[in-house]
Amino acid sequence: MKRLLLVAICLATLCAGCVEQKSSVSQNSPGQNSIKAGGSAEKLTATITSPKSGEILSGSKEVSFNALVNGGKEPYAYSWSSNIDGVLSTGSSFQESPSKLSKGEHFIILNVIDANDATAEASVIIQVM
Repeated sequence: MKRLLLVAICLATLCAGCVEQKSSVSQNSPGQNSIKAGGSAEKLTATITSPKSGEILSGSKEVSFNALVNGGKEPYAYSWSSNIDGVLSTGSSFQESPSKLSKGEHFIILNVIDANDATAEASVIIQVM
């Protein structure tokens, strides 16, 4: 059931970007996607730098959620979410204690929108114990 929900979230996110604008999507590497809007000079890219995909988080010590964003036009709007806990933050980075997250396999998604409404998405899968 969780995997079905994960697939539905991914498809909804992907389709939303396709409907709003004509764009070309490129898969750069695991955890990094970019979508280039028609008139943008430099494509917007996002990469989650921490936590790393496959990382196991536990305890009460805060973990940093960080990303690297390039291209597009500033300012950027950020949205971090989990398939289990929903929206986690709207900051460029944030810290969270694993004890405040639901236990299980989380698909962490970062959506970034620039001033020209170009979007980029990055994701990692982590385990919370």
